[in-house]
Amino acid sequence: MIPHPLHRILILVVALSPSVVAAKDVRMLFIGNSYTHRHNQPDLVERVLEEGDPETDYKMSRVIYGGQNMFKHSTYYFSQTFIEQATISDDEIRARIARMQSLLNSDSAPDPAEWNAHRAALGLTEGQMKFVDIHRHIKAAIKNHEALLAHNPRAKWDYVVLQSWRDVAADPDQGYAKYATKLAQIARAQGAKVILYMTSPETQNQSPVDGPLSPASADRDLAVGLELVRRLQPAAVVMVPLALKNIQAGGTDLRFRYVNDAHLNQTGAFLTSNLFYAAMTGKSPEGFTYNTVTENKLKDGKDPDGGPAQVIFDETTKRYLQHMAFEATMEFQSLAAQP
Repeated sequence: MIPHPLHRILILVVALSPSVVAAKDVRMLFIGNSYTHRHNQPDLVERVLEEGDPETDYKMSRVIYGGQNMFKHSTYYFSQTFIEQATISDDEIRARIARMQSLLNSDSAPDPAEWNAHRAALGLTEGQMKFVDIHRHIKAAIKNHEALLAHNPRAKWDYVVLQSWRDVAADPDQGYAKYATKLAQIARAQGAKVILYMTSPETQNQSPVDGPLSPASADRDLAVGLELVRRLQPAAVVMVPLALKNIQAGGTDLRFRYVNDAHLNQTGAFLTSNLFYAAMTGKSPEGFTYNTVTENKLKDGKDPDGGPAQVIFDETTKRYLQHMAFEATMEFQSLAAQP
C-alpha cells in the first residue's frame, strides 16, 4: 500500500478553489488509506451521487497514507491541517511541519503511553507496530504540508469522510472511535458535516461462504458505529460490516475481496459506493444505471487475481447489491434511532 502521491492531492485541492465553485457544488474530503484509494473510491461515490442528483456537482479530494488509520493521521501526519485549510495560518502549517520533522529524529513514539495504549487496544504486538515504520509516511505528510503552504486554495468542505481500517477497538474510548471523534470535532468546527466510513477487512470473503465471516467483528463495528452516532450525530455512517454480514447470512457466491490482495475487489467497491449513496441521502440507489468498477492497481493490465481491470455488473447482481446497500443502511439507521 503506497502513500497517496503528492501531486494527486495537489491537483485535487487546487481544483477546489472557491473562485470556481458553483452554487450547486458539494466538496468532500476523504481521509483514509488504500481502501479509499483503490478503485478511486471517491470517484465511484461521485458517480452514484450525481446520478441520484444530476444538478449537483460533487468535488472529491483526498488525503491518503497507505495502511494508516485515524490515530496516525491525527497524531503524526496532522491530516487535520487539510480539514482546516480554509482558516489555518501559514505559521501554524510551518509549526506542524517542524513538529513532523522532529518526529523523524526518533525511533520511538514521542508519547509511548498513547502509542502503546492504541496498540494494546487493537491487540497488536510490538513487532506488529513500530514507530520507525511510519517515518516514510511522516516524510510524505511533510511534503503535502509544504505543498499546501506553497499554494493554499482555502477550500471549505461540505463533508469530511473519516475511514476506519483495522482500528475499531472494543473499547469505544480507543482506536477508531477515539481518533475519528477528534477529527470529527475539528471538521464540525470548520462547518463541515462528518461521514464515518467503516470498512470491514475482517469480513470480506475471498471465496463463497455459507454464513457470515467473522460475525463478532461485524457486531463490534456495529456497536462502535452506534456509539459514534450518539456522540457525534454524523451526517452519515457507511456501515460496510453490516452490509457484508447481511449478504453472507444466507450464504453467497459473491466475493468481496481478492484472493491475491487483501483489498476490496470490484464487487466490494461497488457495494461501498452504493452504501455511501444510501447513507448520505436516505434513498435507495436501486435501478441506477451505474454498473462499472475499474481496479486501479494493475499487473500487466489485470487486477490482482488476474481478471479484467473493469467489471460491468449484470442487471441482477447490480440491483441486488444496490438493494442490500439500502437495506443495511436502513437497518443501521433504525438501530441508531432507538433510545
